[in-house]
Amino acid sequence: MMNRRQAIQAASAIFPLGAPLQAQTAAQEQLKRKSVMAQDLPRMDGQNLVVTVDQLEYAPGGSSEAHRHNGCTFVYVLEGELVAKLDDGEEKTYTAGQMFYEQPLHLHAVSRNASHSEPAKFLVFRVIEKGKPATVPAK
Repeated sequence: MMNRRQAIQAASAIFPLGAPLQAQTAAQEQLKRKSVMAQDLPRMDGQNLVVTVDQLEYAPGGSSEAHRHNGCTFVYVLEGELVAKLDDGEEKTYTAGQMFYEQPLHLHAVSRNASHSEPAKFLVFRVIEKGKPATVPAK
């Protein structure tokens, strides 16, 4: 029969006292987390929505005409620099690792690559009603 001291020694051999802390520290060294954005969304019932993620790339000097998006749109810059102007706000330049949000049907007045020599790559995350086009003319 095992006494209390032997039971504690056996448990310590199996579960070293610092093991949970060491495992947590090792996991933190392998996975670094940085919050890029938090955004409140308009009221949605979720019944007829789809989430899309597209990777887009503007060629050097590339741009698109003014437009609107039918859903909540999040843009994350992967490479290069992207210039955007939303509604009547100021033009802003976003670099790799930066992100911005476009409200549904607000004017995306300017969207262009800031560089004339390098491409600009970005991800577009969108929450949109199924069946609606993602992009519509500015009108």
